[in-house]
Amino acid sequence: MNLPIDRRSFLNLLAKGVLAGSGIWLCPSLALCKTAFDYALEGQDLIASKSYEKAVNVLQEAVRLDSKSDWAYGLLGRAYYGLNKKAEAVDAFRQAVRLNPGDTYSRMMIDIITQKPIPKLKKLKQPPTHLEREAEAEEKRMSTQLQSKGELAYQVNRVVIDAGHGGFDSGAVGLSGLKEKDVTLDIARRVHERLSRERSIKSFLTRMDDYYIPLSDRTVIANQYQADLFISIHINANENRKPHGSETYFCAGKASSKEAERVAAFENSVLKYDKPYKKKPGYIDIEGILFHFERKLYWEESGKFAKRYQERFRTELPLKNRGVHSANFFVLRTAKMPSILLELGFISNQEDERMLRQREFREKIAKAVVKGILL
Repeated sequence: MNLPIDRRSFLNLLAKGVLAGSGIWLCPSLALCKTAFDYALEGQDLIASKSYEKAVNVLQEAVRLDSKSDWAYGLLGRAYYGLNKKAEAVDAFRQAVRLNPGDTYSRMMIDIITQKPIPKLKKLKQPPTHLEREAEAEEKRMSTQLQSKGELAYQVNRVVIDAGHGGFDSGAVGLSGLKEKDVTLDIARRVHERLSRERSIKSFLTRMDDYYIPLSDRTVIANQYQADLFISIHINANENRKPHGSETYFCAGKASSKEAERVAAFENSVLKYDKPYKKKPGYIDIEGILFHFERKLYWEESGKFAKRYQERFRTELPLKNRGVHSANFFVLRTAKMPSILLELGFISNQEDERMLRQREFREKIAKAVVKGILL
């Protein structure tokens, strides 16, 4: 008599060695034959229910029974991360990557955890004293005077650099096969390395390797790091092979031109891969409502910064200056700081692609980007 069995039960039995070609039960008692597969499945369910402590215990048993299970190590990393045990999480994720170099999720988690987050500012336990209020008022008065004289520039102390595209999303591809995702990652790393040498600036990357990050998560990272500036690096492309040069974009509700609208549409096209955020019935997003009124200020500041940036940047490279433009870029839309998107050449143009392939030219670009930031 054949009894129906679902896929999960089948895999469970298969892992125990119950189902064999000879039809012999290799395990006399299922209760005594709990395998690494069983423990990993149990751990996965515990993580889903946020029972992280129990999940760690179960998954430790899984990796003890099967030290070559990258899946179990990846789950163990998630369980540790849920307990905020970052060192243990990184160690588990590294084991997963060692066993399976193609595990992009574990590699991404290692990058995210090992970049030190900015500590949140502590709230004052007591209201400011009379002298503190006077000092604050004096500081604001002096700041206003300096700004009116043009002696005070926008200060950038924390920068988040976003390498556009990544993983399955290659971005634009040149005639010779050069991929946008590889060029943006290389330039972003070089910019990050140069900025890290500046004592007054802290630099962070949204991705440090070849994996995909949803567009919405990129600005979330910038907001979490409380950045003063968010820069998303891209390489342009066009069906017409003639256009070449660099452009700087900032976010706006309406595109400044049809070409700007086309560029934004291309960069926003990967939204189809992002998982939509579903709000619970009756949920009121107070922060979202407040940000709706604040974002105009952020976008205006982004426009001012973009113009100053492009003016400095254009003198540093042999790329045609295509100016400053605006459009509704999703990757910039929710940034709570000035944010710009750079199109550093056209990968569809033969000459630009030839230069972008060269390490020396990418280093020149990184140097010019940093000079543009250090206004």
